Amino acid sequence: MGYSGFILVLGCVLPCLGLGLFCYLFKLYLDYLSELRGLSKTEPEYVREINQKLYMNNVETERDLL
Repeated sequence: MGYSGFILVLGCVLPCLGLGLFCYLFKLYLDYLSELRGLSKTEPEYVREINQKLYMNNVETERDLL
């Protein structure tokens, strides 16, 4: 019994696409839940690093002067 290449491609590709879509939607759902719980970071990592370096060097920024 010979299978066409189209059927084999559908059998291999569609499950992978479905799994990828499921993982993507699950990640979006987890991000949404973390935002609801207030666990999201208010500043990106690079902003925290810059603020930490400025604080270590005692540099006054415009935000500190306000």
